[in-house]
Amino acid sequence: MISVSDEAKAASAGLASLTPQQFRVLTMVCEGLLNKQIASELSVSEATIKAHVTAIFRKLGVRTRTQAALLLQQLESISSS
Repeated sequence: MISVSDEAKAASAGLASLTPQQFRVLTMVCEGLLNKQIASELSVSEATIKAHVTAIFRKLGVRTRTQAALLLQQLESISSS
């Protein structure tokens, strides 16, 4: 059985494995921006953003933007307590 702390550690490790650019993309995803908007903001192609989002999801073990946002929010609340 996996405990909550084990899940938090795994999520933290996944977050720590993100590149600086992937972390920027994750932050923008969590703000609700679309891939096209993120691409424009970062001056890269939409295909590049899609590749980053796919890599982020894989590293964090999530399947949706909502799951990624919730995970980041949970980790932030854990680190602030």
